[in-house]
Amino acid sequence: MTRIVVRAVAWWLLGAAAGLVLGGATSFGQTYLPGGLNSSANSNGGWTLLAFVVVVAVTRRPSARRWWVGAVLGLVVFHALLQGYAVVSTLRGFPDAYGPGDFYFTVATLAGPVLGLAGSWWWSRRRMLRAVGVAVFAGTMIGDGVSALLRVLATTGWAWWTLSIVIGAATLAWVVVRRLDRRRERLVAAGLTVVAAGAFVGLFSLL
Repeated sequence: MTRIVVRAVAWWLLGAAAGLVLGGATSFGQTYLPGGLNSSANSNGGWTLLAFVVVVAVTRRPSARRWWVGAVLGLVVFHALLQGYAVVSTLRGFPDAYGPGDFYFTVATLAGPVLGLAGSWWWSRRRMLRAVGVAVFAGTMIGDGVSALLRVLATTGWAWWTLSIVIGAATLAWVVVRRLDRRRERLVAAGLTVVAAGAFVGLFSLL
């Protein structure tokens, strides 16, 4: 048991380090990425993409695939991304506060564990969990893209939001074709993606 906990803490620390570095890098991306793409550096889809990739990369190791390790890893990575962004932005002369009470602190706390589970299920032997996991990711990417195109297109351009939709749809399609064998699993993946994307758009239309 002690060895399991030590390994879990090691994975969480690795996730935190990766999150801080990538989050700090997005501060520069917001400034230097070409117009239309710089929105990715400070968007729900951008944070989701980075957090999901980190979780998938870390949980490639079997010892990191326990559900509770993945859930906490997602929480840690998401918070580290936002903290890294805030710290680097502040050091660059663009003050940014992040902590309890902040909107994105709440987002990271609620969405982080869900995204962590989704990322860890990428490697699951149970294909239904793979279907659910990819739906969480794809639905968020598509939902964020559609929501932004409806709400902030005039001020941010269309490039990143369209790319966000493409990334979500392409990931879903690849998993459905290459990593799911049964019709039921494919329908679950596609259906939950639509539900997740719709819920995302509906929620952010109220904020």
